[in-house]
Amino acid sequence: MDTFIAILIGLFWAAIIVGLVVRFVRAKNGKRLRAVAEPLVAAADSYQENLIGKTGTAEFKATTEGEKPA
Repeated sequence: MDTFIAILIGLFWAAIIVGLVVRFVRAKNGKRLRAVAEPLVAAADSYQENLIGKTGTAEFKATTEGEKPA
């Protein structure tokens, strides 16, 4: 059972890495790093918001620019 869980965890991380590589390859020149980092930053932002209860950076940015948060 432990081996099965280890394989599943490895497959999970492999899928994430493949997805990031695909995003990198398909992105336009000059925007590749942003395209790769965007889902990671969004996930970290969501994690932080759920962990400590503070608003995310997207909502903070929208309110500082005078827009209504989503």
